[in-house]
Amino acid sequence: MQEAIEDLRRCVKQYRDLDDKIRVMNKTLYESRESRKMVEVEMTDILRIPQFRDYDKLKIDDDGSMIKIQRPQLWSKPWSLSKKELQTLLDEYFRTGLPKTSEECHKYICERRKQDLVSTEFSLNRVLPTD
Repeated sequence: MQEAIEDLRRCVKQYRDLDDKIRVMNKTLYESRESRKMVEVEMTDILRIPQFRDYDKLKIDDDGSMIKIQRPQLWSKPWSLSKKELQTLLDEYFRTGLPKTSEECHKYICERRKQDLVSTEFSLNRVLPTD
């Protein structure tokens, strides 16, 4: 029994040490994400200038990566449905005169959600080179 108690104490200390490490890393990660967001805001302000309107990517020569630019009104945010939202959309679909098939229902729901989620913001995503 004493050996099990010592093993448990050792595990508890390891858990605490790892949890502390994760908390420090999360704080640093949060701060880095906030800083990146501020740079994104500055970049999008620049990308709004008419001379940059045709830019859809920015290549970074020193590492081969690039930043993909998605402009407002030209992309849809990712989406999911709660049970309540799904039920609402199903109710709407079955009140339409559309053919009652799974394909038509799927198409209807996707189109309705797409209309609701067209982004009004820029999206910047860094793409790493593939080897």
